[in-house]
Amino acid sequence: MIAYANHHHYYDGHLGWLLFQEQLSRPATLWMAEWDRFPFFGAVGAQPFPPDQPSRRAATLRRTARRFREAPDTVLIYYPEGTIRAPDRGVGAFDEEALTRLARLYPQAQWWPLSVHVTWCGQSRPTALLAGGEVHNRPDGTAHDRLSGRWHALQRPEPSPRHLLLRGRRSAAEVWNFSFAAPLFARYLS
Repeated sequence: MIAYANHHHYYDGHLGWLLFQEQLSRPATLWMAEWDRFPFFGAVGAQPFPPDQPSRRAATLRRTARRFREAPDTVLIYYPEGTIRAPDRGVGAFDEEALTRLARLYPQAQWWPLSVHVTWCGQSRPTALLAGGEVHNRPDGTAHDRLSGRWHALQRPEPSPRHLLLRGRRSAAEVWNFSFAAPLFARYLS
């Protein structure tokens, strides 16, 4: 499967890993242009995809094909926008033909639009919302519309089936309570 997703945050890859490997027990891989700066992500499936090194990109394409053969439930998390974009600008333009070329390399893969939106939801820490669209057999020129549609739906989350992937730690505002000191400081109110 190729899950194509918007790329608005540096932790999008972490969310993909959490969803696929930890929650769905499927091996996941993704291609990183800056893998050399963060090689430790190789331990969780990231592969180098530097824009100026065709031989390393080709090696990554071959490794990905091998992973698909050896573990058919592998998911390639693919960011067609290419680089991180500002979230308030929505899903950026991308080359639909690039998806068609990718489909030629991995003809057996199914395609799944995966939108990610990070919001504060009135909390002191961010909440990441993920929504997947309909799985399809090949890119058909509507990938951007599919991805954008899911992303826009996350802007106004409606009641729908939800599954908590990870509960983060509570923030200091949710944990600290100094009400025991109120009598001591009440004298400063007069």
